Amino acid sequence: MRYAVGAGALAVLVAAGGWGWWAGQGGGARYGLRAAERASGPACTGLAGRWPGRLDGHDREGVGVTGAEAWGGGAVTARCGLVSPGPSPDPCMSVNGVDWLLELARSRQSGKKVLVSYGRTPAVEVTISRGVRAVDAVLIDLSKAVAPITQRSHCLDSQGH
Repeated sequence: MRYAVGAGALAVLVAAGGWGWWAGQGGGARYGLRAAERASGPACTGLAGRWPGRLDGHDREGVGVTGAEAWGGGAVTARCGLVSPGPSPDPCMSVNGVDWLLELARSRQSGKKVLVSYGRTPAVEVTISRGVRAVDAVLIDLSKAVAPITQRSHCLDSQGH
């Protein structure tokens, strides 16, 4: 298992619940989405043209929220512009060169998988509902879109590799 760590040492981070979920500006809250703090920045506006047109067999939906998209009636949502997460004991995985932190507490609370890109500024948050059949394919497609955002740090395993 890999963990999100910083400065080469595993640190336990007790994160405040919902750090960034409600941090944004912006109007419409379709599927509970709100614009993240940095959603209007150049990295997120560039990402807007790279979001996949389809995920898990569902077309992309306009949500009217800067830096955010949804697919399948909100079965998958994505928001760009979050503050990059710090060190965490939560599992972290690399998908096509993009590290994703699986936020366990938020996932349990919401009933959806909540993943945040790790080591990229700004970060991208993805929620995936239980009914999504091809979670791996969803992360592969989203990783292609997120990869151009500069990565400054990586997930490490429990031995610091």
